[in-house]
Amino acid sequence: MQNVDITIVGAGSAGLTLALLLAPLGLSIVILEQGSAPNSADVRHQRVSALNLASQRLLSHLGAWPAIATTAQAYNQMQVWDADSFAGIEFDAATERLSELGWICENEQIRLALYQQLQRHSNVHFEFDCTINSLVQSEREVLVNINQQQLLLSRLLVGADGVNSRVRRDAQLALTHWDYEQQAIVATINTTLPHQACARQVFLPTGPLALLPLPNPTQCSIVWSCTPARAAELLALPPAQFNQALTAASNSVLGVLQLHSQRQAFDLKMRYASSWLRGRIVLVADAAHSIHPLAGQGMNLGLMDVAALAELISEAVEANKDFADNRLLRRYERWRKAEAQTLIAAMEVFKRGFSNQQPLLKLVRAVGMSGVNQLPWLKTQIIAAALGNSGDLPKVARPQTKAQHSA
Repeated sequence: MQNVDITIVGAGSAGLTLALLLAPLGLSIVILEQGSAPNSADVRHQRVSALNLASQRLLSHLGAWPAIATTAQAYNQMQVWDADSFAGIEFDAATERLSELGWICENEQIRLALYQQLQRHSNVHFEFDCTINSLVQSEREVLVNINQQQLLLSRLLVGADGVNSRVRRDAQLALTHWDYEQQAIVATINTTLPHQACARQVFLPTGPLALLPLPNPTQCSIVWSCTPARAAELLALPPAQFNQALTAASNSVLGVLQLHSQRQAFDLKMRYASSWLRGRIVLVADAAHSIHPLAGQGMNLGLMDVAALAELISEAVEANKDFADNRLLRRYERWRKAEAQTLIAAMEVFKRGFSNQQPLLKLVRAVGMSGVNQLPWLKTQIIAAALGNSGDLPKVARPQTKAQHSA
């Protein structure tokens, strides 16, 4: 039997970030992952995430950002418009006195950079291609049976194992969920016109289409959210006809578009655990919540979860207190639930508002979006939230003050 301080289930970006935040405390940490170790051969820009400034500050603090940046594409503009009206809004980094608004990053490259940083910490161990046979807990410990009856005893177990979390299921943490009744088609495409480091999104009657810039100036990653029926039609189209449909849907904003990779589709569902902890088991990131990708905030929300949990654990360790104390874990839950609930509600309002095709509501939507575009103070508030420069952020992700910067 192996005794450790913390077991993290899931070696995705959230689990690896948490381990890297906690490693300097000297705690013994084991990461269990059912898949294989991160590999540079898997970095193909098939699955990307939009990282905001808060996430970039966190990853820079951990030393992982330079490696992530090698395959990332910064964007300094955002354009959002409604296909069926005059509604539109634009954001520009220069207006906000910033060099960029965010970065489009390859998910596997994020994992790889974090994994490489963790190699420096001898107190962090990995179990890849790992099977969890059972998970039970007592008042003071959590016992995990893995692989060929290998027993692992830990003071705290963190479920960072994604939307279909085994930890959440075994801990019997109830899940609220609803189907967005959409699928997301993702692919890499070639564009005729350069993307000019601009992230674009158009709201179509069947759902939003995002064109996310990649390091190649004439390549983008698309996330085309639409009804299951429309998704089935699009996936069945020969590449040439799909290219035509995609170009038309984007209003040819980047000229003629062509598939560069295979198309993949994913069901879109909102998931929200009503409780994020039981005893010495706690959930983070997608294991606790998942949201619609239309605002690109899912990865950022999960990274802020683990930064918040690590901050509270660090405070407990420094004060020589139990880092798995229920009161501490409840503080984490209250903190991050409030942020998740706000974002889930906002995404639902956006989705419902832009999917309604009643003429009067379309007019109200158009007037509202265009009105916001003419109000600099309101745009500043909106972009601050999107960039991760507002809200109840963990300390490591907060913007530096001028005094901190000069120091």
